[in-house]
Amino acid sequence: MANPYELRFEILQMARDYLQDQRSTTENYFYNAWDLAKENGEATMELYKELHPNNFSINDIKKKAEELYQFVEQKDTV
Repeated sequence: MANPYELRFEILQMARDYLQDQRSTTENYFYNAWDLAKENGEATMELYKELHPNNFSINDIKKKAEELYQFVEQKDTV
């Protein structure tokens, strides 16, 4: 069984991995949409900025980790 520090570290890793996967999916959408816009002659800097995914921050990781930790703290009612 993990000690509290190991558990926190694992939850932070899970949160980071989740956000990285989400970013990757969003990035794929961005590239596909941008390529389509270029093919259709609709590529503008405004569209580029609108479609381009934002990077996640340390605070985003901490927020997601807190969300995941709530599950750990929950007691089963079944």
